[in-house]
Amino acid sequence: MKTLKHTTLISTLLAVLALAVTGCSTSSRPPEEWLNMSISGLAGKDQYAFSGQTTIYSAEGWAYAPRTFQGHIEEHTKLHAQGDDGQDLEWSPIEVLNKVKNAHKKVNFIDAATTANQVALHIELNDQDANKLWIEQLQDEMNALAAKEPLEEGPYKQAWLKEFNASRKQMDKMLKSLQVKAQYEVLIDRNSLVPTKLEEHSVLNYSLSGQDKQEKRDTSVTFSSYNGTGTVQ
Repeated sequence: MKTLKHTTLISTLLAVLALAVTGCSTSSRPPEEWLNMSISGLAGKDQYAFSGQTTIYSAEGWAYAPRTFQGHIEEHTKLHAQGDDGQDLEWSPIEVLNKVKNAHKKVNFIDAATTANQVALHIELNDQDANKLWIEQLQDEMNALAAKEPLEEGPYKQAWLKEFNASRKQMDKMLKSLQVKAQYEVLIDRNSLVPTKLEEHSVLNYSLSGQDKQEKRDTSVTFSSYNGTGTVQ
């Protein structure tokens, strides 16, 4: 009986130790420190690849088909990215992470997703900073579209400009009433101290033509190594 009790005690202690190894190693660093270290770690990598998708849920409640994208970074900052339509993208995950880093926010561990190999963080931006981030992003998207103005004069260019100007005017009205809730989830590899996955969940509320509208945007990005030859590893 003593042997059985002794064995049971050892098993219990080992189980507690296993839980401690899995969970408590995050407690030596606050969650925001893990976030900052992972962003610095990613910025310090000479090259890496990323891929993901964005799903937009309209004010009417239906979802657009997910837009996929992929790209890579070389020499720390040189961005090469394309959407599923083959168009170049100016969207950079490290820029998003840096904006999140500099924003006022709450950062917490996601205990259920934190393991011996990874740390999982949940980030909720301050509403004012979330608004600022999204206003900048939407204006950047509009400016990128403006750069694609047709060069050749004619009916097509006139129609394009008419549509573009109407869209810009509509967006400017929307931005005046925009209220954003933005949350992020980041998975961090414990050994390399770099992010392996980034998820963004944003809810955009605004008024347009006297009606209150709500849109949602979900973006998921996975990071991987890149060998510099166009092959993701």
